[in-house]
Amino acid sequence: MTSSQPIAVVGGGIAGLNVALRLLRAGHAVTLFEKQRGPIDKVCGEGVLPFGVKHLEDLGLAVVLRQLGAPFHGIEYRMGTRRVAGSFADGEHGIGISRFEIDRLFRARCAAFDAFERVEGRKVTREDLTDFAQVIAADGVHSPLARACGRRVRMGRRLGVRFRVQAPAPPRVRVSFFDFGEMYITPVAADAISVAMLLEGDRVPHGKKLQSWCMTQFQRAFPEYDGAVDHFATRGHIVASFAGPRPDFHLVGDALHTFDPISGAGMSAALAGGAACVTHLHDARAYFQAMAPLVGSVRNFTRVILAFRGGGLRTRLMLARLGRAPTTFDRILALHDGVHQPWQLGLRAALPLLRPW
Repeated sequence: MTSSQPIAVVGGGIAGLNVALRLLRAGHAVTLFEKQRGPIDKVCGEGVLPFGVKHLEDLGLAVVLRQLGAPFHGIEYRMGTRRVAGSFADGEHGIGISRFEIDRLFRARCAAFDAFERVEGRKVTREDLTDFAQVIAADGVHSPLARACGRRVRMGRRLGVRFRVQAPAPPRVRVSFFDFGEMYITPVAADAISVAMLLEGDRVPHGKKLQSWCMTQFQRAFPEYDGAVDHFATRGHIVASFAGPRPDFHLVGDALHTFDPISGAGMSAALAGGAACVTHLHDARAYFQAMAPLVGSVRNFTRVILAFRGGGLRTRLMLARLGRAPTTFDRILALHDGVHQPWQLGLRAALPLLRPW
C-alpha cells in the first residue's frame, strides 16, 4: 500500500536510487528524475566501506553484491618498497563493486515497485516538481538545490583517472603515494580490479598522452598486475564542500557533502544518508543533525590520511612510523565508523604520525 503523498527524487545515481528504494519500501510513491540515460558511471573509487555494507544488508542487497563484486578487509598504504597494512575493526569487511553493477541492481529493485516512475534524458524543471509533496536532491556536487542552500563548489587542480584491469582481487584496498598524487587499487570482482588515480593536474601530461603515461606509472608501482586494461575515463577533482539544512527539501550524497576522494567514503556516506533521510523525512533539521556524526567521523579520518599526501620524505617517515605501530593503523581505519575519535589514537602513536619531524 502506497502513501498518498508522492515524492520526487532528483538524481539517478547511487544516492538517488538508494533513497528512492528506501522510500518505496516504506510505502511512498516515488518519481525519480535523471538527465542521463542508462546506467550512470563516474570516475571514483568503487568500494563500499563497512559502515556502508551495513546499509546494503538492511536492503537485502549485500549478499548479491558480494557475489558480483569482491570483499576487502582493510587498506594497505605503500610508497616504493615500503608497505603498511591495516584491518577493519571486529573482522568487518567492505565490498568492491563496479558502479555499473550496483547501479543496475538498484535500478532493477526500484523498477519492481508499481509506485516507481523514472523520468530520464532531460533536465528537471521547477514545473516538474510542483505537484510533489516533498523533493529530495541527489543530483551531485553541482546540485542547483544545494546551491540554494548556500553551497559554493570550487574545482580543484587535481585530475581523476580510472580504469580496470583483469587481475585477481587483493584482500585489501591498496593505496600508493607518489610525488604527483595517489593511486587506489580496489577489487571489484574475483578477477578484476579498479584503478583510480588522483593526479596533480599541472604535473602530468594531458590529451592522448595521459593514458599511456598512467599505464606506465601503474605498471611501475604495481608490476604484479599485467592483465588487460579497459574502461579508461577521466574527470576533474572537486574540493570537499558541505551544504546546510533547508526546511523544504533534503540533500543526499554529494549534494549534501563532497568528501576528499582520499577518504574512500563517498558511496558509503550516500547509502547511510539515504537511510537517515527516510527516517527523518518530515524534519530536514533532524536529518541534518543525524548526518553530523557520520560527516564528522569521515572528516576526522580524512584529516589524518591527508597528512600522508605529497610523497617524498614526509610520506616515507610517516609510513615507517605507522609500520612500527600497526594497531594505530587499525584505529585510524575505525575513525570511519566513529568507533574511535582522533584523541583515542593515543598521543604516543598519533603525534609522530602528524608531526614526523
